[in-house]
Parts: sequence; structure tokens; C-alpha cells
Amino acid sequence: MNCSLDQGSLRNITLAAALVAAMLPSDAQSKGAATNLTGVYEAVPLGTTLPGGLKGSGNLTDIALKPEASATAKSRNLADDPAKNCQVIGPFRMMARDDNKIEIVTSDDRITVMFQNNALGNLRNIFLLRKHPEKMELSWMGDSVGSWDGDTLVADASGFNDRIWLNDAGAPHSKNLHLVERYHLLPGGNVLEYKVTAEDPEVLQKPYSYTRYYQKTSVEFKEDFCGR
Repeated sequence: MNCSLDQGSLRNITLAAALVAAMLPSDAQSKGAATNLTGVYEAVPLGTTLPGGLKGSGNLTDIALKPEASATAKSRNLADDPAKNCQVIGPFRMMARDDNKIEIVTSDDRITVMFQNNALGNLRNIFLLRKHPEKMELSWMGDSVGSWDGDTLVADASGFNDRIWLNDAGAPHSKNLHLVERYHLLPGGNVLEYKVTAEDPEVLQKPYSYTRYYQKTSVEFKEDFCGR
């Protein structure tokens, strides 16, 4: 049986494939092979050196604020810190915590990040097949969309409300706070590298970045209770 295709058939197949690709949002089209990030991970405390010399960097107390934002931070009552009142603190601050423990679930249209400390972390979805809404309702966790850069998940987050702080010293942010995060599972599959850059020209003197490492664990989430 002759299974060869003529040029017309090949042209039709090529056009069909192009149409399918065009139907996907441009930011959802992967630049490389996706990685299955599914698993439970525990934060490696800042200052700890992993094999290979890997070490987290960036302390949130180092965030350089513009004068007006600095004055706002100094005027705040630190007893009102959301982290001290069982309130969601947002991904920028949560992912920097030494005691953070997360569970990542990977699916076709999103990456779901759950936090053992549910009161402070809540639950977060990084959507892979859509863009940010034109009009975003501001929230504690913001709106997150992601794409794959090779085997690295790149998440773009914005739309944060003014209820979260950038650090425990009361650093504020504006409605234009923008985060770019990179989740990369290192060779061997046991260490997750997390890098984030915060941009907010109204508040920050310059973009601020930090790096943290998370180790995969077989220990399941435990019940967590936040009491004041």
C-alpha cells in the first residue's frame, strides 16, 4: 500500500498545524520542554550551603525604598504585620521564608502551588494557557501566568492589593508591583531553584531580586494552625 503524501496533502497538514498553534495565546507557547515540578519541597534556610556550593541570596531587609515609601514603612505599626495576624502575605515574601513548605501540582493548563502554612500562603495558580486579564481585581496573591523557558518555569505576577507588605519592616508597594519568577529543578530532581525579581518604580529605588533553594521531601503536609 502506498502511504506517501502528495505536496497538496503535506501543505494542508502544515496549515492545520499552524492554525492550531495560532489559537494558543502567544505567552503560552513553550520555548522548550516542560518539567514536571510536582512534589513537596522544604525551604533551605538562608545561609545554608548545598552540595556544589549552592546558597540562597538576598535578604528582604535589603530592599531599597524611595523616600516616600521609606517614610510609609517607618510610620507603620509592626504589630499590624499580616504575618503576625494570620493573614496572607503574598508570594514575594512567602517564598523567602526559611520555614516555608510547598506542594506543587503540575497539570496541562496550570501550576498549582499550595503552602503548608495556609493562613499566610493560601493557594496559588500559575496559569499556562492565558494572559493576564485586561482588568485585574487586586488580590493578596495577585494574578500569575507562566510559560516554559526550556526546562524553567517563568511566572509573571501582578495585581497585588495593598494589604501585603514586602518585608517584616513594613515596606509598601504600589498597585504596579510586578514579579518575575523562575522555577528550575536542578539535575537529579531533588533541589528546586527559585529566583524572583520585583519591579515597582513608584516604590523601589531599583528592581530587587533574591534566590532561594528548596529540597524535595517525602514528608507529607501536616495540619497547620495559625494562632495569634
